[in-house]
Amino acid sequence: MLNAVLFIADPHLASLLQDMAGESREFSIESIAELARTDYAVARTLSKHSLDVALVEMTDLERDLPVAAAIQKNSPALPVVGLAGSGQQFHLNRGFTELASVAVWPFTVPDLERAISGAVHKLHGEIYENLVSFLPGKAGSGASTAVLQTARALTQELNKRVLVMDGDLHSGLMAAILNVTPRFSIREALAEAPAMDSMAWQRLVSPVGGIDFLLANPAIKEPVPHWTHYFQLLRFAAPRYDFVLVDLPEVVNPATAEVVRRSRAVHVLSTPEFTSLRLSKQRCQELENWGVERARIFGLLNREHRDDLSVKDAEQVLGFPIVRSFPNDYKAVQKAVKEARFIDPRSSLGEAYLGFSKTLCGVCEEKKSFMGLFRR
Repeated sequence: MLNAVLFIADPHLASLLQDMAGESREFSIESIAELARTDYAVARTLSKHSLDVALVEMTDLERDLPVAAAIQKNSPALPVVGLAGSGQQFHLNRGFTELASVAVWPFTVPDLERAISGAVHKLHGEIYENLVSFLPGKAGSGASTAVLQTARALTQELNKRVLVMDGDLHSGLMAAILNVTPRFSIREALAEAPAMDSMAWQRLVSPVGGIDFLLANPAIKEPVPHWTHYFQLLRFAAPRYDFVLVDLPEVVNPATAEVVRRSRAVHVLSTPEFTSLRLSKQRCQELENWGVERARIFGLLNREHRDDLSVKDAEQVLGFPIVRSFPNDYKAVQKAVKEARFIDPRSSLGEAYLGFSKTLCGVCEEKKSFMGLFRR
């Protein structure tokens, strides 16, 4: 939930906004300040709280715009939402740099939430270059395995600091694959995201094999996260790791849309069958509908066998570039799951994940020697 400060002159509007904040699960009003404030008073109000957004009444532009300007001067990273009457809409449509977005009365709670979201993303909607998301075209395509093995290669072979987030809150497999029982789940991390600090973080993550995990616990159903929770969790976590890998279910929702929109790359896992590829194509198109640019959507072909569709033919069905194929090695995967360990990095499958991880790091792969072609 986002913390807001409200600068307002009208006490009735202030009361109404407090009621709206009480209905919303996306923002709360941390502090209320009078509009007729000096620059020093505005700075003092802002310094007292940890804030995500400022709401400023805009019914008298001569009086109110200087307050927005003072906020911008003292906290340039704090988005400002103007709360305007219909009489001010014409003037505000000309655009004022002091305001990141505007909500025009009469507005509803969803209207105000959209204005706040627009303001926050205008200033802080950048793509995280170290954030990479994965999702299956259909359940059972092996996305969780791909995330785990990529994380292993990045950590153990390429010496990167990696966080893995199990974003499938209802059916997450990571804990079962790793055979660990996390003390805390990713739901709890999301709930604590607004007030996250280093001590809480160390308590919430589960380290396994040199990788930090935020694991799902399907038995826990509450609280239901919103986009603000993912926004705040990523804002805290992303600067602390070289890579943040997120394992998502096949269907993106309004909360997890925050993850895919902010990802440098979103990889859709498919197997080399027409049904899987067609469903994966649908997933790619859904990602575009959620605002993910086409240039950031990629296919991964899992369980490839020489008797299956070629990568080129699979790519034509998918309609998106397939950046890596992983050979079918069912026995190696099942052995790793049974023993709760990672796939042998010396196997052809392990080498494929290492090659993919090098690509994520921008490292050119070395060509195999003649003898290396026979290694399994």
